Amino acid sequence: MTDHSPTDPILANVEPVPGGLYGDQPYEAALADLRSAVAEVSAALRDDDGTRAEQLTRYQQDLGRAQLRLRPDDTAALERAHALSRTVRRYLAGGAV
Repeated sequence: MTDHSPTDPILANVEPVPGGLYGDQPYEAALADLRSAVAEVSAALRDDDGTRAEQLTRYQQDLGRAQLRLRPDDTAALERAHALSRTVRRYLAGGAV
């Protein structure tokens, strides 16, 4: 089994935002946020002309990995989920990551 620690290249560029990320139900909200980001990346991949396919595919894999690692009692994983979702959305909006 591959170790996907926070030092993964995928998460290395993600800055966690501490505290109060998702309100009263952080696990459920984080999971919904990740799933929403996956849907956004999938839509972008369908519309892509090939110029961003590699990066979008990496983000899709990263988001899937973050979903698998998410645990209700793991604050660091919740923070990474928030940061990754934010990073992906910034990329999709055309901003620098």
